[in-house]
Amino acid sequence: MNEIVSAHNIGGYVPMIDGPEKVSGRAKYTADIIQPGQLAGRIYRSPYSHGEIVEVDVSEALKLPGVKAIVTGADCDKTFGVLPVARSEHPLARDRVRYRGEPVAAVAAVDDATAREALRRIKFKVRELPAYYTAKAALAPDAVALHQNKPGNLERDVLFELGSIEQGFAAADLVREGSYNCAEVCQNQMEIHAAVAEYDAVRERMTVHASTQVPYYVHLMLSQILGMEMSRIRVIKPQVGGGFGCRTETLNIELIAALLARKTNGTVRLVTTREETFITHRGRPETDIRLKIGMRKDGRITAVECECDQRGGAHSGYGVVTILYAGSMLYAIYDLHNVKYVGRRVLTNTPPCGAFRGHGTVDIRFAFESLIDQMASELGLDPFQVRRANLLSADLHRQRSDGEQLRPAGMPRLGGKGKRLDAAQGQARQRQRT
Repeated sequence: MNEIVSAHNIGGYVPMIDGPEKVSGRAKYTADIIQPGQLAGRIYRSPYSHGEIVEVDVSEALKLPGVKAIVTGADCDKTFGVLPVARSEHPLARDRVRYRGEPVAAVAAVDDATAREALRRIKFKVRELPAYYTAKAALAPDAVALHQNKPGNLERDVLFELGSIEQGFAAADLVREGSYNCAEVCQNQMEIHAAVAEYDAVRERMTVHASTQVPYYVHLMLSQILGMEMSRIRVIKPQVGGGFGCRTETLNIELIAALLARKTNGTVRLVTTREETFITHRGRPETDIRLKIGMRKDGRITAVECECDQRGGAHSGYGVVTILYAGSMLYAIYDLHNVKYVGRRVLTNTPPCGAFRGHGTVDIRFAFESLIDQMASELGLDPFQVRRANLLSADLHRQRSDGEQLRPAGMPRLGGKGKRLDAAQGQARQRQRT
């Protein structure tokens, strides 16, 4: 009979499985995949923020020796995106460009220098339209809609209410409001975006290596964009040098590489620059928050009212759920009974945002906790005790066989009975552990 041995892993040494490969340089990332005969890919990006496409002339670029193929929006009329309800983005722009840097055409050539020269020979004409770089400007009554099916440039508006904020504010001893502008933030993972796509024309099979966090999403989107059965597509995720959310959805780079590979009947390696990685974006949206909180003298929160506008960029991505997450995290670990949330995800002529760490919740928490600190100070209360007074409590308690009470939420026990854990105490406890 096998003996069950208790494991004590907390505080112990757990080696990283891929550690030796990474520190020795043996680990292979997507950009490290170099095969004989593979072609170099490059993307031509829009120099305009907003405009109707009049012409994409690639004739001179195709005459350049060494250029094997060029793809444009005319090569793919299908859209992609992480959510079926919000797929408005083409791998290469069709009919209209909606942000500076949006892919318009892509080149596959025998080497990178030739591909870059081909980009310089592409002629791009648009009929410029007004561009909106803030949520406020995009929401103006006379603003041009970025997408015909999104009037008012609203990707999604959310409203939910709990209890009665009117009664809650009436019961408060102190009511305060605050406005917060939280800047847009882009991830800066060490690895730039890359994809290597290989098309086997004889067997009609596609293999794509991609710097992604979600190979199954990439697999699905490749099938839809290429019009190929999923069984004929293989996606390989090598080592990934960070992501922090920007790679939790399919990126246009993987799709463009595949389109080029199929058109050339070969292998295309597409590695972006750092600037292009930033332009691809999928970071945290700029967020404007207007917050109102009611609080009693004992620190109990009686009501919360919040309005949140997110500048989502030119396409949805995760946007339709990001704005929802922002409101749901108003509650966090607090027991709130009277809440009203109004959220608006706004389409703008900027690169699309995505699911940065703490997806949708970080800016709301910053605003909420900042206003709580301000109100605690006005009431002469310890900010830590104000938070303890509002913590969620669990009605369900389970008793272990040894009599120990198990609580689903451990926050009320943090720091002991009303004690604050200062920096010195924390350092002392850390020294005791080590």
